[in-house]
Amino acid sequence: MIDPTERVAIVGIGGVFPGASDPEHFWANIVARIDATTEVPPGRWSLDPADAFDPEVARADHVYAKRGGFVQDFQLDPEGLDLDPELLSRLDPMVQLALHTGRHAWREARTEGIDRSRVGVIFGNIVLPTETTSALAGEILGRTLEESLKALVGETGLERRATEPLNRFAAGLPAGLLAKGLGLGGGAYTLDAACASSLYALKLAADELLAGRADAMITGGLSRPDPLYTQMGFSQLRALSTDGRAYPFDERAGGLVVGEGAGMFVLKRLSDAVKQGDTIHGVIAAVGLSNDVDGGLLAPSSEGQLRAMRSAYEHAGWSPRDVDLVECHATGTPIGDAVEFQSLKMLWGEGNRDGGRCVIGSHKANIGHALTASGAAGLIKVLSALRHKILPPTPNFERPNAKLAYEESPFRVLNAPEPWRRRESGRPRRAAVSGFGFGGINAHALIEEWVPGSEGRAPGWIDPEREAEPEAIAIVGMSTHVGPFRGLRMFQERIFGGDVSERPASEKNDWGVQGSAWFRAEGFDGQETRGYHLDQLALRLDRFRIPPKELESMLPQQSLALLAAADAIADAGWDERPRLRAGVCLGVGLDPNTTNYHVRWSLLNRARVWNQELGLSEGELAAWTEELREACGPPLTANRTMGALGGLVASRVAREFRMGGPSFTISSEETSGLRALEVAVRLLRQGDLDEAVVGAVDLTGDPRNTVSASRAGVKGLTRADGAAALVLKRLDD
Repeated sequence: MIDPTERVAIVGIGGVFPGASDPEHFWANIVARIDATTEVPPGRWSLDPADAFDPEVARADHVYAKRGGFVQDFQLDPEGLDLDPELLSRLDPMVQLALHTGRHAWREARTEGIDRSRVGVIFGNIVLPTETTSALAGEILGRTLEESLKALVGETGLERRATEPLNRFAAGLPAGLLAKGLGLGGGAYTLDAACASSLYALKLAADELLAGRADAMITGGLSRPDPLYTQMGFSQLRALSTDGRAYPFDERAGGLVVGEGAGMFVLKRLSDAVKQGDTIHGVIAAVGLSNDVDGGLLAPSSEGQLRAMRSAYEHAGWSPRDVDLVECHATGTPIGDAVEFQSLKMLWGEGNRDGGRCVIGSHKANIGHALTASGAAGLIKVLSALRHKILPPTPNFERPNAKLAYEESPFRVLNAPEPWRRRESGRPRRAAVSGFGFGGINAHALIEEWVPGSEGRAPGWIDPEREAEPEAIAIVGMSTHVGPFRGLRMFQERIFGGDVSERPASEKNDWGVQGSAWFRAEGFDGQETRGYHLDQLALRLDRFRIPPKELESMLPQQSLALLAAADAIADAGWDERPRLRAGVCLGVGLDPNTTNYHVRWSLLNRARVWNQELGLSEGELAAWTEELREACGPPLTANRTMGALGGLVASRVAREFRMGGPSFTISSEETSGLRALEVAVRLLRQGDLDEAVVGAVDLTGDPRNTVSASRAGVKGLTRADGAAALVLKRLDD
């Protein structure tokens, strides 16, 4: 039985961020107020920056800023990883970054006596295209164009099958490979809770320890998507800083700067860490989670942020006045920073703070916004501040935004480091880290210094007795939508033999002639491409409270998941009242349609190569390129950017049905749906949720998935696109 006062210690840290090859360099840059963002390095965008840049905001297929936070000169050393070095060399840099930082954190901890079958891996990872998934799409889709153009330009010399097919599994692969490489058997998955992902992962990993299901956990956050995709997307959202620098809380704040990187941690129960002689970097007092029920997908809400923060303080038994340092989410967007500042003022208003003003800051001014890794970067900053006993400064802060009422607040932003003194002898220094993401996904983590002899003096946030006799969970609603079988009734008739009229269709999908050409170019016959494919035109979405323009722009993954969840909720008989203690947990992979835009952008380079044979003028080449682009599909817009985000698959459901509990996606490839079910059941049993919508969606019949699987040696499957959803409650309820 776990001691009910047990807490969780952080005993290992690994991190790589722009301008910092390890956590020590990252901290040195923080203290020195270094802004490590740069112009895009050569080769990082698939489109020449000169072709991509246009100062006109939100122009299609262009960006209006070229700066970002880029990890440069990184190379993975395969030593210590039980993985084929040749395979490692072919993996996407995103996966390599996860392996490097996870191994570094693991080596920092005392692991010699640990049963590795009781060590799990949970970390945040953004479900967006990576450089290699984009390249893979370029190979598959671009080959079709080349086949069509042979008559015009002859052989084009496109490199065949250059991309490792395993890179297609960009969502869940990094966690699975890290677990395999270190020989860990306690389960592995990634999650996408937008910018709150790292802190969501921290909470779920700590839950495993406090419930006694694991003896150590690797957790944190990772973000290294295709940088041209994120730059294009944020340009369309008009969210980028026009001068390429982030100014959190400053009057010059005009937008964010996109960053990247990874931060990983090893967690243990505090009592075990003390016994095993670990270096204890900090103690997790509590993590509060929520989802907004007000505002929009892009508009943050103080109501939702306050619920996450108040939950954390309630579980920790703290008052906001106990905290000396808050590492804010603040990205440098005027509206977002103002809402967060107001939320903090409302929270502090619950009790007059003594002992001076609390220091706030944001590492986004140092490295940009690292998206799903931003919480991990903030946590490393806080743990480093505890270690060095220094309150850190924030660069790019000169004059506070007048709308903040900064001088009348209990907060201050530092321009230089200051000593961090304890309030009184023996009392630990205390700090907080916030992550508030797209879709209104909120997290607030409370961290304190470890003072020897203090273990076990505060309550944990899980009741061990409740875990010892887990409550039964009831399924009270369900639905599914697979291929042509729309809804639970059609699915049941198909499964139980009442309707056998539908047969797997060959090339019956939304890809039409182009999809057929993709398959033929790869040497597939009709039998290999048969399956139960999604008919996107049959998805009726007009019943939802979503603007028509947004509905038109949602990719199939979001549409299909929303439909299945809505039907399951209807089956459960929910009314329209808000449900602040209901959440969403959905298993997803990368929607291959997110890579369509890469093919569109890369056509400029391809057309220039083809034009060496055609000899078109500059004007003719531009017109021809635009015609080819339009044939590939529409440009990326603000609505299409939101419609492609993997983390928003769950947020769409939560927002539509006004659910205020934790809502996020989980990725472990084929086991994603069962992982989502497992996590939802545990959140219900722990009392974090009273109701949960859980399920999964997969587009396995997409040609890019079919081709990738074939290249990896998986053939002969009858594929089906589909989604399933359940509504869960505790049986007693």
